[in-house]
Amino acid sequence: WGTYDGYVDGATRETLANLDSGSPVTVAGSTSNDLSGASRITPLVACMANGSPEDLVASVRLQTRMTHNHPQVIEAAGFFALLMREVLEGRAVAETIDDLAGRSWAHIDTSGTLEAVKSLMDRETVEAVGKLGLTCHFGDAFPSTLYLLLKYSGDFREACIQNAMAGGDSTARGLLIGGVLGASTGLEAIPEAWVEGLQCRDELSGWLGRLESTEGCGCSGPESASGDSKPPGADFAGTIAVSFPNRDGVRLDARLEFPRADYEKPVAFAIFAHCFTCSKDILAASRISRGLAARGIAVLRFDFTGIGNSDGDFSNTNFSSNVDDLVSAAEFLAEEYESPSLLVGHSLGGAAVIAAVNRIGGIRGLVTLGAPSDPGHVSHLFKDNIDTIQTDGVAEVRLGGRKFKVRKQFLEDIRNRNILHELNDYRGAILVMHAPTDDVVSIEHAGRIFSAARHPRSFVALTGSNHLMDRPEDASFASEIIGAWIHHHL
Repeated sequence: WGTYDGYVDGATRETLANLDSGSPVTVAGSTSNDLSGASRITPLVACMANGSPEDLVASVRLQTRMTHNHPQVIEAAGFFALLMREVLEGRAVAETIDDLAGRSWAHIDTSGTLEAVKSLMDRETVEAVGKLGLTCHFGDAFPSTLYLLLKYSGDFREACIQNAMAGGDSTARGLLIGGVLGASTGLEAIPEAWVEGLQCRDELSGWLGRLESTEGCGCSGPESASGDSKPPGADFAGTIAVSFPNRDGVRLDARLEFPRADYEKPVAFAIFAHCFTCSKDILAASRISRGLAARGIAVLRFDFTGIGNSDGDFSNTNFSSNVDDLVSAAEFLAEEYESPSLLVGHSLGGAAVIAAVNRIGGIRGLVTLGAPSDPGHVSHLFKDNIDTIQTDGVAEVRLGGRKFKVRKQFLEDIRNRNILHELNDYRGAILVMHAPTDDVVSIEHAGRIFSAARHPRSFVALTGSNHLMDRPEDASFASEIIGAWIHHHL
């Protein structure tokens, strides 16, 4: 630590003393039962997300044992690692906690703890956490963390605020809450003001950008990239953080997925348009984009104006502005890399790529995933607020656990678009993909899109998938089909 002379907690002092006395690092950890020892696992979970659960649990237990060699803390590290991993794969937080609590854990009574936590769910948070325990010790911090995760499972911001307001040692709880709910809700759930207010924001953003350009920390195997951002055809594969201005000069945040090194250059460049109020980081977007990159197709996925990490005000956007953003994305690719020849759109993003295709030259392949045949279909998501929007000109609606302002101009815009008419003018190939059991956008919409399209046209049923396509196997299937289909047409 060089010249550091600040506070050193008891667990650290004991660990350092054990190391000084000659104990191997793997057994030098203190006897402390502070939950903080199990709270620093998020980077390992992210790094090992594609490996086996057994390897992940072994790794987080080893990391924890290095400073907190207490059986309950070591066991808790495995519990929370599996929780983060499964949530990252699309499972609901509450459902996963119930499942994990029902399993056998040698040193922690998960089922009894969960029963005690659920008995306090109707209490105010400060009161409930006070009863469960405010200290950093496992017996207090473990149940308090579960309580906060269950009560605020869909609201990253409120979970963090309520954790701080509950008092006591909030840090260990907060690290785990951030890891689990971050895996569930994504970066877009973190309030922009919290990020902007960080003193080292620029330094952290640069660091994260370099990590993203290597698809993580390099633990995922030989296909990980080098740390530098390189142009097309370079000998690497990975994710590059980029941004570009839209027609109004607003900065749009994006990620560019490059193929593996065994491709001399990308077979094609594509743009992925995310679903309504989602983001480029939703599981379907990232998984499908990376799956296509593995098949030689470079994919640009970006946040529409006012969404995720892009600048701008969502309430001032509409379907037409989304289409304009797609055109700006194509112009960026053409200027910096190569003009796109493939457009892929998920849900309302699918409707947007249909509306944009004739404004972007050189598109030879168009893919829709669970897309509505009419942009106006999206209004059913906030049907209870339509009268207020019409009367007051604006209303705050809750979509996917988050609040958005929707203005009257948005409703007027989606009512005036006939994308099927626009599709009729498209002369390239189209692939319509839709889940027969989609309960958000019914399969009939896929039929209308398919009927309006000209040949060559194809349809693939995403059997077993839901609208968000949040199961890994559904995204993998989609990327395999799209990759084979576009290779054939190119």
